[in-house]
Amino acid sequence: MQMTFFRPEKGVGMAGAFEIVMQERKALVDKIIGMMKQGDFFHNASEWDRAALRPQNPLSKVWYRGGNRMKLIAVVTERGYRDPRWATAKQLFEKGYHIKAGEHGTICEKWIFEKEKKTKDEHGNTVREVVQLDRPQVMYFRVFNGEQVEGFPEYAPSALDEDRTQLGDMIDQIISTSECPVIEAAQDRAYYSPSQDRIVLPLRSMFKDEESFVKTAIHEMGHSTGHPARLNRPLGGMFGSEEYAKEELRAEIGALFTEADLGISLKGEHYEDHSDYLRSWIGALQNDYNEFFRACADAEQIAKRLVGNYTKKYELKMEVDEVPDMSKAAPCDLSIPMEEKSL
Repeated sequence: MQMTFFRPEKGVGMAGAFEIVMQERKALVDKIIGMMKQGDFFHNASEWDRAALRPQNPLSKVWYRGGNRMKLIAVVTERGYRDPRWATAKQLFEKGYHIKAGEHGTICEKWIFEKEKKTKDEHGNTVREVVQLDRPQVMYFRVFNGEQVEGFPEYAPSALDEDRTQLGDMIDQIISTSECPVIEAAQDRAYYSPSQDRIVLPLRSMFKDEESFVKTAIHEMGHSTGHPARLNRPLGGMFGSEEYAKEELRAEIGALFTEADLGISLKGEHYEDHSDYLRSWIGALQNDYNEFFRACADAEQIAKRLVGNYTKKYELKMEVDEVPDMSKAAPCDLSIPMEEKSL
């Protein structure tokens, strides 16, 4: 698939783009923290289509990932959009569409980690090679929701956008794809043990409903992806520590993404549990808003692995298998000003 690279807006250099992206990141995290404190981040979840949690660009055939995904989810929440489709003004104009008067775009970010370099071989021929940048570069672009566009075709949900109201055998299928043993025992704790590489869950009968059980299972399966033989994340933080909070954030957002991508209903009380859980330690982000975006990138990797294991085993065709992973932004060193990042 050919990738589209976005240039800074006219008059905005690379350093300016970096500052704009950082301002946007801080504004988003501040907004989410505020909404969580009020219990409003998922307040209208019962009215959402599942597709709203899977923002997409129908013109470039891209699914938004990581921090961009969470940002567009937040905008959908705030504005009440029911259309998950987004596109740039240029893409829309090229297709003959026009943005409604007074509408403003939402800024997303694009990080560049490599460039094409031209060299000469021993015969004097030009050779092109891709080289990694010493420091990643950032660009940004604005997207508009389908509801902001004049004459945009009405959104028609696909079969994969419908919630699975009856989980049925899917619960056992999901657990069967775990990369470590899952034990159900008569006790009241759910946890992943890194030292033993196993998940322990309370008995299913102890949960209020199937959704609560499978959500808890997916959350712990998310933790298990941090094992050194898998995605290799730090898992040794003690309860209440910053390291512990960071891993919990990744597992919880990863569970949210996984459930949305697998079609598990996230409506009502079950879905609001995510917001309650996040509010308990969201303060860890207030001193470093970039941590939220690093967490979203890691959460996408969690979801990609869990959904990939499920679809591979049960040969389920999913759109997420057909799009590039756009979540690479977070691992970069965001403490370095953009003007110090060289090509």
